Amino acid sequence: MNIVILGNKRKLLPVFNYCKSKQYNIKVIGDNQLRHENDAIELASIAQEYSDSLFYDRFPDQIINMKEKEKFLKLETKLNNMFGLEGDYDNSFFYSKKKQDEVFKKLNIPTVPNVSNKVIMKTDLSGGTGFKVVDRKNAKGFYQDWVDIDYIVSCHFYSNGLHWYHLNNHVIKYINNCPEKSLTPYELIEGDKNIIETSIKKLSQEIDIKNKLFGWQFMKSKDGTLYSIDFNLRPFGGFDMGSYDTDVSDQNWCDYIFGKTPPEIISYTDTIECFYLKQKQFGYSTLNRIKRKKQLDFKVNAYNV
Repeated sequence: MNIVILGNKRKLLPVFNYCKSKQYNIKVIGDNQLRHENDAIELASIAQEYSDSLFYDRFPDQIINMKEKEKFLKLETKLNNMFGLEGDYDNSFFYSKKKQDEVFKKLNIPTVPNVSNKVIMKTDLSGGTGFKVVDRKNAKGFYQDWVDIDYIVSCHFYSNGLHWYHLNNHVIKYINNCPEKSLTPYELIEGDKNIIETSIKKLSQEIDIKNKLFGWQFMKSKDGTLYSIDFNLRPFGGFDMGSYDTDVSDQNWCDYIFGKTPPEIISYTDTIECFYLKQKQFGYSTLNRIKRKKQLDFKVNAYNV
């Protein structure tokens, strides 16, 4: 198989190593003018700038993209169209927080209110940086109420275009709106479970996703209210270490990208706990990662699209 990987980030390493183990032909398209602390040396060292001439010798059988920036989603869509592959991601829902909030509201999926004097101002683009807490009178762009966070649940999915498969939950507990500790896998508590599963059902029938791993976050406030927050067309951090699949179960989520159907039950054999060493409001501090033996049979719900 001829595989094109878009981007240099560490989260792509499981796919890159999977393709190498299968002896697939791999091309990595990145941005050699930019470097980031989350880049993988293995990918950055072989990444090429995009040009149509990259494909003169062979056409790709599959495009792998785990960057939800507008530039990369449009390039992915362009390549899919060029080579007759599935997947149209030229949709601002995938890279605009404002658009996501609009869609959630349209579907009656609970979102963070926007009425208080103290608000969190977010860059409209994807990602977890560029946040500021300001008075409403000084806010601009996209902003919402500054909420006292109890915890954030991150749900992981795979979609084959026919079903969204709910593969895993990860929870991060907060103190003073700073991450304190996290746990994966995690079973939803009853009140959250109904809201999250209803939301998944609604959104899966609204958004078209072909052959991708992705995630969606829900935030529980200290007053006990659950809100939808960020949708990410990629796996969350920790995927590069196998924290959701290969290090805690007998599953390799890369198998799904290359044709395997997720099982009805995933048997998790271990948990991963992370303890953050410093309080940091936006982003994550250095941490201790602890793996413990614990059996959990996780039912993989499949949602029709």
